[in-house]
Amino acid sequence: MADTPRLMVVRHGHHDWLEPPINRFAGRLPGVHLNAAGRAAAAALARYLEGAPPDRIVSSPLDRTMETAAIIGERVGRPVCADDRLLEAGLGPWEGMPVAEVISLHPTEWETWRTTPSRMAVPGIEPVDAIGDRMASCAREWMEQGGTTLLVSHQDPILALICRLLELPTDTMRRMDVSPGSLTVFEFTDGSPVLLALNVVATARPVRPERQ
Repeated sequence: MADTPRLMVVRHGHHDWLEPPINRFAGRLPGVHLNAAGRAAAAALARYLEGAPPDRIVSSPLDRTMETAAIIGERVGRPVCADDRLLEAGLGPWEGMPVAEVISLHPTEWETWRTTPSRMAVPGIEPVDAIGDRMASCAREWMEQGGTTLLVSHQDPILALICRLLELPTDTMRRMDVSPGSLTVFEFTDGSPVLLALNVVATARPVRPERQ
């Protein structure tokens, strides 16, 4: 199984905007950095991967993803490439807003986004099908180089990619979760993706999920 192509997908580590007192939509805004917990989670994941490092690391160009990728890359001895297709979902008018304010001012749109995002039709907010398209294109292109590719991205783009690879309806993304600093792994057999691991939080042992 050593030559079987693999795709590892990592969500960036924790940052202060994810919780009170800030708790805002970071979106694509610059200057949102990992906090201490996020850096520790990235370091733990790097140790987790050290025994079976990916062949390449590709990251969303935003600060929090590049920082996560850099911590992993330094530990496993791989450079980091940036790819705009791994960017966070475009959140338009919600970007930078407190989550509580969005819920208060736009309850119907918020409910749609949280339950059936494929029906979301707010100007400026990127459709989830478009997110899935760019994520799948990115994964496909980098995986053509063979071996194991590690992508570092954001929650909704990762969930949209999972749905696309498993040929699931996009709204299924709301029935899954990928935690900050978590790892999801696919293996490709005859070109078909097989989900080996979902939302793995790093421990001290390297991840080598194998099919039986």
